[in-house]
Amino acid sequence: MELNVAAELKLAGKPAKRHFEEELGPIDFGGHELRFIMPVCVDITYVFDGEGFSVSGVLSSRLRMNCTKCNEEFDQDFSVDFSERFIKASEEEADELECYPFSGEMLDLDRMVLDLIILNAPLYGLCKPDCKGLCPICGCDLNTMQCSCSSSVKNANFASLEELAQLLNDEEEV
Repeated sequence: MELNVAAELKLAGKPAKRHFEEELGPIDFGGHELRFIMPVCVDITYVFDGEGFSVSGVLSSRLRMNCTKCNEEFDQDFSVDFSERFIKASEEEADELECYPFSGEMLDLDRMVLDLIILNAPLYGLCKPDCKGLCPICGCDLNTMQCSCSSSVKNANFASLEELAQLLNDEEEV
């Protein structure tokens, strides 16, 4: 996404608005994949103050995710309000000032959009607030059926912790 700011460079202090839509493929980060099922929409207001651009607005889309409890796919809206700064500087200077650089008459919004997505997208989600998840013993989806597994069956992964808890309880009683 590129924004031509030639006119605004000549009219300091005059706000302008733009709308962008772009299809994005899956984004991998941190072992997760963000899958967009709608274009990423960016509505911005920007103004040149003589030194740089203040850019604010809303980024929104819709994500396809897998439920953390039952692993079923579901769709979730994604929206983030933002306020960023673009300055006429080198990449290093802009990083130091925690801004985005620009040169010439174009603002490249791609890095800002990617940063906003990665910093604000949910890594985990639930298909519904009352999702029951999967049975830890047989793996059936408890949202669609009730299994016959006993809830009193102990998890072998926690056996050592249960032994330690018992030893600590025995020491307190002495």
